[in-house]
Amino acid sequence: MPIRLPIKAPFNRIGRGSPGVSAAALLLAACAPVPPAQPAIAKVNPASIAAAPGTWDGRAVEVVGLVLWEGGSFGLYQDYGAYCRGAERAAIYVHWAEWPGVTKADSRRRAIVRGVFRNRLGAKLSDGSTLGLTAAPGPGPLEPGSIVRWLSKPQRPCPNRS
Repeated sequence: MPIRLPIKAPFNRIGRGSPGVSAAALLLAACAPVPPAQPAIAKVNPASIAAAPGTWDGRAVEVVGLVLWEGGSFGLYQDYGAYCRGAERAAIYVHWAEWPGVTKADSRRRAIVRGVFRNRLGAKLSDGSTLGLTAAPGPGPLEPGSIVRWLSKPQRPCPNRS
């Protein structure tokens, strides 16, 4: 007389909370399609953008710098010293009048700002004028975005700039 042995499936011992269920869940999750990653915001300084504006064209950036809005000049300088020296290679053009929450009273304040950089020096602005070196201390503009945080109160005017 033949003896029958019950055949046990390997999964009949897997219960809830067991390592086997966890491993199976991880394997299924690993096979799931991943949504495309959002473009990251690059953290960069004004001098890096001014040195290679074509590299940053069209990219979302977060920049720490000195806001300047005075005497028909609009910019974001590397720091107060670069502004006082007139270091154009350490600044980018930002038309602050188009940015929400920024006024002339914010000139010479350090801030963290976010926006999309465009390398359009010499291009036409929305008002029909040409973006030139009189208004722009460097390449740009940094399109309107947001002020992430103000880092200082307004600095005193530079003694060697009028």
